[in-house]
Amino acid sequence: MEARNHAAPERSLTSPAGKRRQVRVPQQERSRRTRETILEAAVLCFESRGYEETTTALIAQQAGIGVGTLYSYFHDKREILLELLDSTVREVADWVIEQLDPERWRGSDPRAMLRPLIDAIFHSQRLRPGLQRILWERYFKDEEFRKPFEAIQLRLREAVDSFADDLDAQGLLRDIDRASASFVIVNCVQWNASQAFLKGSPAFTDATAEATADLLSRYVFVDPAEPEAP
Repeated sequence: MEARNHAAPERSLTSPAGKRRQVRVPQQERSRRTRETILEAAVLCFESRGYEETTTALIAQQAGIGVGTLYSYFHDKREILLELLDSTVREVADWVIEQLDPERWRGSDPRAMLRPLIDAIFHSQRLRPGLQRILWERYFKDEEFRKPFEAIQLRLREAVDSFADDLDAQGLLRDIDRASASFVIVNCVQWNASQAFLKGSPAFTDATAEATADLLSRYVFVDPAEPEAP
């Protein structure tokens, strides 16, 4: 079994019993590689077998390590899935927030830029489709799986608020309720994207992305054809 590095910093995760325990954050290159190997193996197992049929023994076998080594990194498969959830939603959110930087939109037609952004968000649901389904399934069954989503939603809402401020300064924002706008926008995109992926075909997902972009364009942006209010 791989030796535990007692000097490494630690972070707290929740065990199935609800207690907080300290999990090693590996610092040595070999430990980092092992951790990544475990996560990659877990994705393959979850994708091919689903959550219920996947065991830590299967993940360890796929990773080419002993079960004891896996347990020195993760308490159980639930903790591994939580780690994958955190990294997946954070990666998508980081990209979306970067795309919402007002500097990227100034001097351009916001409607023309919105559609490819919505498309990209919808198509991100197709990455690791089996894993995406498991994550949404756990979202409704396990409170710990809702927390990363909620934290990311807050970040996205803050980015949307900042984006709306800039649109308003340019005279491009419709007269909308700013207190609820970011909530409406983030949930509209996130829910439509996930539901289209889970229930529809690729063609249905594309059509839903187009309709969502059109809906948000009408909701957010001033129509240049509309006469200015007196």
